Amino acid sequence: MNSLLIATKNPAKFERLKKLLSSYKIQVLSLNDVGITQGVDESGKTFEENAVRKARFYARLSNLPVLGDDSGLEIDALDGWPGVHSRRIFGPDKPEATDDELVTETLRRMEKVPFEKRKCCFTAVMALLIPPDTLNIVKASTDGYIITEPKGVRKPGFPMESIFYLPNLNRTAAELDQEGIQENYLNHRKNAIMKLEPYLRQLEKL
Repeated sequence: MNSLLIATKNPAKFERLKKLLSSYKIQVLSLNDVGITQGVDESGKTFEENAVRKARFYARLSNLPVLGDDSGLEIDALDGWPGVHSRRIFGPDKPEATDDELVTETLRRMEKVPFEKRKCCFTAVMALLIPPDTLNIVKASTDGYIITEPKGVRKPGFPMESIFYLPNLNRTAAELDQEGIQENYLNHRKNAIMKLEPYLRQLEKL
């Protein structure tokens, strides 16, 4: 069975991607599985740039096929903030924000924004690199709104899901996670994986 290395140090993100890839005859590996401790520079200006950086960096270290993922919340009223800044919302030279800090700062910035202007989206960009240099990049998004207070049980590593509201379901993404149906509706990563399907099927056969 061919292997695929997931380029993330976030355990929650790794488990989510591993589940989405479970239908493929591919051995999904974490950085810990292959003994990689190095971090990659994520100072790119776009999700795509960061996803490609991750894929190339860890492919060089491992000589394995790598899936690089960069994703985040983009809020219309804040000109796309936090976007690629993700955990670095207080500045590139400051410590990364905690889950609590991310939610608190977002709600603070949105405090006086009326509901109809609270549109946002979760965006995921994935870069699948198969050595030596076959690279495929896909993008997918899920639209929603920012609510005024968290709802649902916050999952470590995914704090923004507790304030990301899907009006057609009257639920936050965190509430959907509790109900076990999140992947059907908060589907930016799922849709990105689906776009990569032809290349993942090729990887099965290598």
